[in-house]
Amino acid sequence: MYDYIPVRKGVLARLLALFFFLLSVALLILSMQLGKAAPFVQSAALLLLLPTVQIVTRFIIMRYLYRIAPYESGEVDFEIYSYRGGNKMQLICRVGLEEVTAVTPLGKENRKPQKGVPRYNYCPDMKPQNAFVLSVTNADGDCEVLLQPDDKLLEIFRSAVAGRVSEE
Repeated sequence: MYDYIPVRKGVLARLLALFFFLLSVALLILSMQLGKAAPFVQSAALLLLLPTVQIVTRFIIMRYLYRIAPYESGEVDFEIYSYRGGNKMQLICRVGLEEVTAVTPLGKENRKPQKGVPRYNYCPDMKPQNAFVLSVTNADGDCEVLLQPDDKLLEIFRSAVAGRVSEE
């Protein structure tokens, strides 16, 4: 078993959340000075709190755990757990290593997913620098998983893909 908790490196999410929050507070203060237009300004301030909460819950509070889990049957799964600071972890993704077809670094050519292929983002950063796209083919069809693995996890994925290619 191998566990890796990706480290959050970007500050973009914190800056955006702070910006939206301060803008919301400024609009609420401004609404105190206005007469009839106050409800509209207050509504705009409340609407700005929505992206603040979404950014905070998704990119600041949320943590991920990447795990390689071997089983007694000889199969090895890649699992992704999410948690929010506490000890209650929730399994949100499980992929068999034999289902991984490719591991490619995230770049300009694959920044957006292919048409018709769903992509699941499990990166802790809003704009990840060292992210990789895991191409998966299983009984549900093709999909992509975006993640930020370390060198050891990346080597495990690449050896699994190389093992599949050499068997065929």
